[in-house]
Amino acid sequence: MLVDAAELGVAAQRLRGAGDGLDVADARLRAAAWHAATLATDVPQVRPLADALDALRRAAWGPARLARDVADLATRTRDAAGAYDLAETDAQARWTRVVGGLGLVLGAGPVGAAVLSSAAFGVAVGDLLLDEARQLAVDPWGAMSPAGLPEDLERLAAVPQRVVADGRGALVLQLLAAALGSMTGAFAPELDPVRRFSAHVAGLLPARDVRLVPRTDPPDLPAPRGVEDLVDLVARTYDEDTATGEPGTPLATVTVQRLDHADGTRSWVVAIPGTRAAGLTGDVPTDNGTNLALEGGVPDVMSRAVLAAMAEAGIGADEPVALVGHSQGGMVAANVAAAAVGTYAVRLVVTVGSPDVPAAPPPGVATVTLRHREDAVTLLDGKVGERGGPGALSVVRDLAATGGAARPSFSEAHAVAGYVRTGAMVDDALGDLPADDPVRRALTDVLGRTPAGAATTQTTVTAAPLVAPEPVAPVVVRPREVAPSVVPPPVVLPLGARAPWPPEPRVPWAR
Repeated sequence: MLVDAAELGVAAQRLRGAGDGLDVADARLRAAAWHAATLATDVPQVRPLADALDALRRAAWGPARLARDVADLATRTRDAAGAYDLAETDAQARWTRVVGGLGLVLGAGPVGAAVLSSAAFGVAVGDLLLDEARQLAVDPWGAMSPAGLPEDLERLAAVPQRVVADGRGALVLQLLAAALGSMTGAFAPELDPVRRFSAHVAGLLPARDVRLVPRTDPPDLPAPRGVEDLVDLVARTYDEDTATGEPGTPLATVTVQRLDHADGTRSWVVAIPGTRAAGLTGDVPTDNGTNLALEGGVPDVMSRAVLAAMAEAGIGADEPVALVGHSQGGMVAANVAAAAVGTYAVRLVVTVGSPDVPAAPPPGVATVTLRHREDAVTLLDGKVGERGGPGALSVVRDLAATGGAARPSFSEAHAVAGYVRTGAMVDDALGDLPADDPVRRALTDVLGRTPAGAATTQTTVTAAPLVAPEPVAPVVVRPREVAPSVVPPPVVLPLGARAPWPPEPRVPWAR
């Protein structure tokens, strides 16, 4: 039996909407019964109608009872969706460990890398090969006809997008990571092949130091009011070469926004951009070297820089904080939330188009995970499906089925502008969640119930190789040269003789 947790979630939302409609019907029926009872005091002929309306309202199949039953069914359906989500996540984790163990076993042999690479190729195009074999068996001449070659080439060109959309890309990446790990000697107790290989490569890169440069003229950005505005804040944190970036924003800029509420309280939003450099060890730390460190679970420069920027902004230990990031920025946000325990009161983490990282948000931190089904970047952790767990809201949007491009390119599927629209859809659906939902509570804690005043600061992060201090030459202390002096020879006396005092000088020619 196949169960789609996302479809169950949609069903739960629709049931909750039906329950709300039944509540409205019950309220109108109650009002009609009251008016009929009032009218019956003057017009006795209306009494049967009033009694009938009252009986309908109190009946076991009346709107009030049905509303309670439907609300209960919606809650059970939502819980079932969460249970299947967690089961799916656990099954994916088990499969990842199986592939990782297979990579460790085969990696010890001379043909391990070849076997794992062949398996990755088979997973990617195996369905095409089977279809071609089937057509060849049914219609040999038609299968070998040159007329079908353009269609075959088109299907082959669509393989990358298809393996991303249906989730096979995660398994392909796991097998390739296991193959590369066996070739490079990336062996470790960690069974996740992607994490193991990422940590191995990140460990080979030179260490880097970071420097924070406060921006003197940051833009005046509005205070966010929901998930859409939080994602839009990240979109504006990019540089001007992107479709959503603010003019003049340098690369690797972190936005820290202070929200001042009407009741005198204060909260904070930290927005972190994604990858903006293709290298591994350059001066722009939002690069692939940081990506490898994040996926491998080893210390990275951007997480350290964001924590330093939060300290410089003056965030109080008990002031609610929301961390939001796109692509690499989402991984950094999750990392910072795990590292900030006991230092900052992080209430909410929003990741947008991001792979998963080893660090998990601590208890009490709500998470919102936005992912497009066609976004290949979200599969770079070797995982597929919703990120479940307590206090988590995982949203997977099919762009082709929800108003997006029919066949979006990889860049279109990953663009932060598309995720801003996805955030707006999430805001529309949040009203269907109960008032005590962890995500709704966290949004209220940080953004407030009414619009707040906003003060925006930005910090640009630069990186440089970590240079060890030059060794200091040891100081050699030489003994002070003393001028030679004539020391008189000792006076030797016979036993029992008395030495003159002061001793008389010996004269060499005296007899």
